Amino acid sequence: MKPTASITRRRSARLVRTLAALSLVAAAAAAAAADDTAELATAYVLPDFVAAAPTVPGGDAAAAWRLELGEALRLAVRHNLGVTLERESLNIARRGVDLARAELEPTVGATYRHGDVSAPPATSLEGGAGELFTTVDDAVGVSYQQRFATGLSLELDFATGRTRSSLGTAVEPLTIRSTVGLRVTQPLLRGFSLDLEIPRLTVLRARLASEREQRQLAIAIADVVERTERAYWDVVQALYRHDLEVRSVTHAEVQLVLTRRQIDAGVLPPSDVTGAESTLAQRQLQRVQSEQAVEQAWDRLRQVINLPRDQWSRPILTVETPRFAPEELDDERAMAAALVHRPECAQLDLDVVAAALAVRKADNDRLPQIDLGVSGSVVGQDASYGGALDQLASVDGAGWSVFVNMTWTPLHRASAAAAEIERARARVVGAQQEQLLQTIWFEVRDAVRNQRGAGRQVIAAARFRQLAEQNLELEARKFLNGTSSNFLVAQRQEEVAAAQLAELGALLGHHKAAAALLHATGLLLEERNIELEVAAP
Repeated sequence: MKPTASITRRRSARLVRTLAALSLVAAAAAAAAADDTAELATAYVLPDFVAAAPTVPGGDAAAAWRLELGEALRLAVRHNLGVTLERESLNIARRGVDLARAELEPTVGATYRHGDVSAPPATSLEGGAGELFTTVDDAVGVSYQQRFATGLSLELDFATGRTRSSLGTAVEPLTIRSTVGLRVTQPLLRGFSLDLEIPRLTVLRARLASEREQRQLAIAIADVVERTERAYWDVVQALYRHDLEVRSVTHAEVQLVLTRRQIDAGVLPPSDVTGAESTLAQRQLQRVQSEQAVEQAWDRLRQVINLPRDQWSRPILTVETPRFAPEELDDERAMAAALVHRPECAQLDLDVVAAALAVRKADNDRLPQIDLGVSGSVVGQDASYGGALDQLASVDGAGWSVFVNMTWTPLHRASAAAAEIERARARVVGAQQEQLLQTIWFEVRDAVRNQRGAGRQVIAAARFRQLAEQNLELEARKFLNGTSSNFLVAQRQEEVAAAQLAELGALLGHHKAAAALLHATGLLLEERNIELEVAAP
């Protein structure tokens, strides 16, 4: 084990040095961008089209389900099918601990036996037939067995029997015999260790499996929470997009009215009305498409939450509005938080412990089986039950013995192969730890980069939207003065709509990136105030 441990330590040291070097480079590259983003974010103001809550397509707001993000997360954690399956798996694992503890439970047994034997009589010298001999016996036994955490096994037996015989060779016509026996056996080498881990190996493995399954439940809940949050913000985005498409239709309708007035005034040719009507038809098509997108977003959220089928027809109105509050991000601090809070790290730590136990068990199996035992018995025999029990109490018929049992396989072929297999598995677990560390480092850096980039996209999209709105305002004035066309106005309107959608997507992308970063660092459940509620088995 020492060479393997040193190799693992060297690998871990190399990996930590590599991660430290990468973090220095990333910190230097991200410092300037973070400062610029923080400076711009202080002057950011939410646009008018997201300052208020969105509306429901069709205008049926009274029948809509006003859903908060926290409520959606709680419902998903409680009803999601994946989480439900993981809860049942955890209950099974916890029952496995009780099953393993059953090895230490006492066992009580009872027996009853009745026998009736008839023997033919011996032939007399005169040739006559003798009397038929019979033997009738009844026996009752009670036993108690128990195995202790040290590997010691205890067996206690009590038996009493009554024999009635008409044979001439019988000691008494009626004999009652009672026996009390005690046997204690303790393994000394194989199956025993001073820290009691080897004799309690089954219970320890079951506990490790239960703890690992609890971490798996945390992983499943965190995944569902992030998926629910993403689905919730997708609904928010779809609703706001629908509102924007409705406004675009209104703008196109207003533009059509203005165009007809310009044509009536002789400023524009009659052919320009076709372009305005085409723009209006296009905006109406986009509004229909946005309504379909809202329905799809609702269904995805309903699926994650696992709503009952009879509630799928009810529209959902999200209560949460987007906001922009960028934070200072640091790869190293995020990585340190991930190593502490990620349940995957705790799972692999449990796997390391389980692998070490398996190696110890394999090495212990190579030892000789040497069991030290003590046995004793007390016998009472009389023609009455009282007399037989009195003899048991007087211990006149007591006896005892000490014994040693030894079993040994000199070649150790099977046990040596099993030990090497477990050592190889332990090395695999060590490599998996390094692999997980690299994976977490990549996920944390990617999440930090995505959130930082999402914040910068919000600033850039806001600037793009402001300029697009200014261009539209200028183009509308030109149109009223007769120096522009419907085509240019429609183009500027399209630019404003695209800029608004881009800013909306950037805002909600920042929310999703923040949730992804919390998920990568293992802090998502804590930040969302979600506790692991597991029913007792």
